[in-house]
Amino acid sequence: MGTGMRSESGCEANRPCRWLGWCLVWAGWCLAQSLAAAEMPWRWSNPHPYGNHIYDMAFVNGTYLAVTDRGQIYTSEDLSFWIRGDSPTTNALRSIAPFNGRIIVTGENGTVLEGDWHTGFGLTSLGSTDWLEGVAASAELVVTVGDHAAIYTSGNGRDWQKQSVSFTNWLRSVACGDGTFVTAGEGGLIATSTNGTAWRVRASGTTVNLNKVARLGNRFLVVGESDGLGAMVLTSYSGGSWERINSGAVNELFAAASAGDSLLVAGDGEVRSRDGLAWVNELSPDRPRPPPKGTYYAVLGDTNHFVMGGRSGVVAEGVKTSPPGPWRWRGIDESVRTWLWDVIRTPELYIAVGDLATVMTSENGIDWFEEMVPNALTNTVLLGIGGTTNLTLAVGSGGHMIYSPYALTNVVSTNIVGTNVTLTTNELNTMGLLWYPVEPQVTTNDLQGVAGRGDLLVVTGGAGTILASTNGTNWSVRKTGTTALLSSVESFPGGWVATGDNGTLLTSSDTTVWTPRALGTANWIYRVRYLAGRLIAVGQGGTILSSTNGLDWSAQASGTTRWLNDVTLVGGTCFVVGNQGTVLASTNGMNWVSIGTITGNSLFAAATYQGQLLTVGVTGSILRAQVEPKLDPIEIDRYAHSVTNGVAQDLFLFVGQPDQRFTLDAGTVFTDWKAGPTLEFIDSSGTLLWLRSSTDLRTNQFFRATLPP
Repeated sequence: MGTGMRSESGCEANRPCRWLGWCLVWAGWCLAQSLAAAEMPWRWSNPHPYGNHIYDMAFVNGTYLAVTDRGQIYTSEDLSFWIRGDSPTTNALRSIAPFNGRIIVTGENGTVLEGDWHTGFGLTSLGSTDWLEGVAASAELVVTVGDHAAIYTSGNGRDWQKQSVSFTNWLRSVACGDGTFVTAGEGGLIATSTNGTAWRVRASGTTVNLNKVARLGNRFLVVGESDGLGAMVLTSYSGGSWERINSGAVNELFAAASAGDSLLVAGDGEVRSRDGLAWVNELSPDRPRPPPKGTYYAVLGDTNHFVMGGRSGVVAEGVKTSPPGPWRWRGIDESVRTWLWDVIRTPELYIAVGDLATVMTSENGIDWFEEMVPNALTNTVLLGIGGTTNLTLAVGSGGHMIYSPYALTNVVSTNIVGTNVTLTTNELNTMGLLWYPVEPQVTTNDLQGVAGRGDLLVVTGGAGTILASTNGTNWSVRKTGTTALLSSVESFPGGWVATGDNGTLLTSSDTTVWTPRALGTANWIYRVRYLAGRLIAVGQGGTILSSTNGLDWSAQASGTTRWLNDVTLVGGTCFVVGNQGTVLASTNGMNWVSIGTITGNSLFAAATYQGQLLTVGVTGSILRAQVEPKLDPIEIDRYAHSVTNGVAQDLFLFVGQPDQRFTLDAGTVFTDWKAGPTLEFIDSSGTLLWLRSSTDLRTNQFFRATLPP
């Protein structure tokens, strides 16, 4: 490819594309053994409230549930505030259905979960590598379907029996209505059953792949891929005979729902509604309030109300306030979802850059803000960022560069207490906040690597480009003798190292003369960093190379063939991030273990600050993990107790540090404590208001907040 940008399929692991908390804080931990993603304290910083792909949703007893990639389950009562629930798996979760007061979730590699969001979910493995793509239930039976015509049935959600069928089509969905189960899948297959055991193939009239079957009121609706005439939409009252209807959708459809007399289908850049006979494109700009554009995989409906969920955690809500008026939509959040290609930490800020000249900043890694850039560069892809103590430089496509110098400005804040008004003047460093274009352009080649040492800045890019500057505005072109795309450059005590595609690695003592070094690989060396006295380079095919002098390089076994995109050091541990959520860790820079993360999104860059590991990537993904735990004691700042109708209520206000997790312990004497619920500070405020209800009416109790050992 011609630039440092690489394609991202959005598929789960290596699966063919169809469609697309809580964690412990340790006082110490060891990487000598393989760590699971759930053991790392990963949290989403962007998008809000999370960036996992929503594959299915349910509404049960006033609570919304969303099941997503990497085994993540989220719950919400208002669609705005979501809680990440405990999940016993990191396998992708593809479908969800309520069943006799419990919830059944199915997914990757024969995964079945049974339980609820209060008591947790139990894991059942069916001993199969088949993905279970759909699940539906009647009052007596639950059915799940998936790859290789897999159909399993259960009367309790825990004990499952595989059924034999006459067809081999892969199945993508199942629904139940009026005592009939209907399944749909690849090659236009539709089959029905009244008992989950005997299945009868029905004539669908199409051979395109069918993605979803839903029971909407008194009918079944099936949606799928396009056959050239439009996206497939089929309807049937009994499941026996099917009729095609034209929704006007052109792209593939993944979901359908009804709300009263209204129908809604959604998919890849498609949201179409029908009230009566006419279908309406809800994404049309002439609609009064259209939903956010995106790819939607799940739709829920109820009277005059729709909820959609989809790629990178997008949730949209549609309401009809005055039937038969138009649907009015709102996106639940307005997070940045452009791809982020690089991130650094200055003494004061994280700065991340990406598509559409996106520049985002954060002091703490939790709260992020989008910064203004010069108007002429708004279509630029910013691929790299770096700098010196006096200047930060972002570079990107077409040779564009923007810089932000160190500068202090006065900021006046107003504090009002009663009738007293206090004005306070503070100095603010605007580096990372105010950006200016580098003019005139030095090159039209794409630029990606940025490094600085002292006052010297070095930039690398396409066609072997290397540029150097001492002020960020006047640049000199260096001769390299290569036409390779140089995606990274780094300074170290022995000089400079630049790396790029086709196994290219160059070294220089002064940035003027560059010498190629043979590595014995044609893999793209995407990034090089100098960490704790050692150069570490990572790249294509799981490549990890290390050197102490920039001349002699040794390859290390990474245990993966995925692209590795960046490496950073947190405490005494090196972390490598890469494609499809890959995260590796090493305590010696030579032996690596896979620890993963809570997303399947590719991660392109990493940075660190005060023991926090931060990584950025696809669709605006920003993930953080507090690797070195914050050990500040948790304070119970306020406490109130009351008893109403035989129920004791204890109200606590806790004060601590963001991302700390702790238990609330209780006891009647100081020597005998009973561990209570596990709580967590989930935002940057460091405060938590929590209400405990109990039938324990004792008033002589003591409470303490305890960090995990």
